[in-house]
Amino acid sequence: MLIAPSILNADNLNLKSEITAAVAAGISRFHIDIMDGHFVPNLSFGPQLVSDFKREFPDITAEVHLMSDNPEVLVPAFVEAGADIVELHYEAMSEAELTKWLTYLNDHHVKAGLVLSPDTPAAVLSEFAPKLAQVLLMTVYPGFGGQKFIPEMTAKIKETNELLQGQLPIEVDGGINAETAKVAQAAGASVFVAGSYLFGKGQIAKQVAELTEALR
Repeated sequence: MLIAPSILNADNLNLKSEITAAVAAGISRFHIDIMDGHFVPNLSFGPQLVSDFKREFPDITAEVHLMSDNPEVLVPAFVEAGADIVELHYEAMSEAELTKWLTYLNDHHVKAGLVLSPDTPAAVLSEFAPKLAQVLLMTVYPGFGGQKFIPEMTAKIKETNELLQGQLPIEVDGGINAETAKVAQAAGASVFVAGSYLFGKGQIAKQVAELTEALR
């Protein structure tokens, strides 16, 4: 079980202090949502944020969720910035491009993840599994934080778990709280991205403890 807070919902003007509080509460990985305003209708962070993060927190995992259809520019940029994990959307490029960039990440010793939006079937994972370190299933439609968990995704988590036969960690992202995390865990998820549940209540350590307890 691993909790990966999404800094999208943190206070940007107090980002370092909020990350520090989460690390003090036992967090060892952060989920960094990169949105380009084209693949999804929102904008967020760039490579400099990841570079700064790794300078300040070198022992903490920086997981980059790349919501962009411009891998030619952004994948090398985030590798250069020091990302530990880069997750690419299946829907953002052709399968040939996806194979190319997953191979690029493998060759540069960066862990590769594949992200599936809610409408993409789990079956597409089969071809790419050998190049992956994990799979991310979106349990909301990508683009904005604070959405509600889509209940139908529980069956997709189960299907993905059966397809992968426990070979890869399954991460879930979207509407994760103490209740939905337990549902996703029972279906086979083992990595949990939480944003507004952790950062939106002003007591990060308390929220991390509550989510950790729910997942025991």
